[in-house]
Amino acid sequence: MKQFDCADLVPGCVGSFRAATADEIIALGRVHAAIHHDLHGEDYTPEIEAAVRSLIRDVTPVAAA
Repeated sequence: MKQFDCADLVPGCVGSFRAATADEIIALGRVHAAIHHDLHGEDYTPEIEAAVRSLIRDVTPVAAA
């Protein structure tokens, strides 16, 4: 399981994403960036994607109670 917390890149943002792969995190992050940070299309640069990828970390899934 992978996780990305947007606050690691944008201080104060509460966006947090978990997914099975980094590519899924990137897809979720693109939607979040468009809606919450007004980054659309070319505004979501390769540098931003690289920064997000560098902050994605492995997490242990929480077991269902």
